[in-house]
Amino acid sequence: MTTPTYSPGDPKRPGNGRIVALTMALAAILATGGVIAKKGGTTVTQPPVVVDTTHVDPAPVVTPPVSAGLSGVQIIGDDYSQYKTTADLLAKISTNVGGTCTSSCIYGDGRGALYVTIDSTVLYNGHHTVRYSFVPGATNNPPELYAGFPGLDDVWMRAVIRFAPGWTTIGDNAASSNAYKLLAWNLAGVDGSGRIEITNTTQYEIYWGASVKNTSTPIETEEFAVPGNITTEWSDGRWRAYTIHWQKTSDSTVDVECWIRVVGDTAGLRAKTTTKMLAGHLPPQVNAFNLGMNYNQPIMAPMAINYGQWEVVDGSKHPNPFNLTAK
Repeated sequence: MTTPTYSPGDPKRPGNGRIVALTMALAAILATGGVIAKKGGTTVTQPPVVVDTTHVDPAPVVTPPVSAGLSGVQIIGDDYSQYKTTADLLAKISTNVGGTCTSSCIYGDGRGALYVTIDSTVLYNGHHTVRYSFVPGATNNPPELYAGFPGLDDVWMRAVIRFAPGWTTIGDNAASSNAYKLLAWNLAGVDGSGRIEITNTTQYEIYWGASVKNTSTPIETEEFAVPGNITTEWSDGRWRAYTIHWQKTSDSTVDVECWIRVVGDTAGLRAKTTTKMLAGHLPPQVNAFNLGMNYNQPIMAPMAINYGQWEVVDGSKHPNPFNLTAK
């Protein structure tokens, strides 16, 4: 079976239409200065959290170096060490997503909080982690959690992620590519976002695209880069740090660079794009870090991803918080 391929800007690319809708919803929430419950809404009793008890994770978890914690200079982030239970985590996730938070939420938009749980069996840096359960046939699945912050021209975003052995992008829909938007970042004042995506089954891509708000008029010449391909990520049980650096380099250019490497290693994948703005348009600011986006295929069997931690750093104040070498 041949898997269709799509360029990042192709309107037929699965999920692109939904990204616009989610972006507009997130922008509306951020405009209020935070996440609040809808006025006039009624209290809804949370359904019980679904825990994937059918997934078997036979691979041992490789313990990363103790020094692999948060940078300490983040403007927002989470290493999940503050939560004793899933209920504690849900208290930081907006009711808009399925959590129980009504103000000062860390996670203000997204979907599927029902499938996000605290995992005390898979540890990172000595503490428990957050598990995203991929459930066949479930609605609002897989989960997505978006964390908003004031717009930045220069921003570093990093998430530490482990794929449970057996995870895959492959499904049975021949009309859709085998792809998953692993991480993304929202862009203020426009319709659009950037992504680290696994596409064409095992290929990493980084790219971003945006249009004038509520129109299809592009504001930039979309560029994308391929850092490399999945090798043993879906079988070795190791933690990997995915790092993105967005930087407005002039009123007409934006550089986006990413690094993908096993935690504790100094080598890994790396790629960079330089995007030019079209006449009359300035680079947008980044105002949210999105932990997970759409999975293109039907989920064929229970799977999981664990997050060990994530953070966002203001690059204008901390030019290289993770001591990474530019490409």
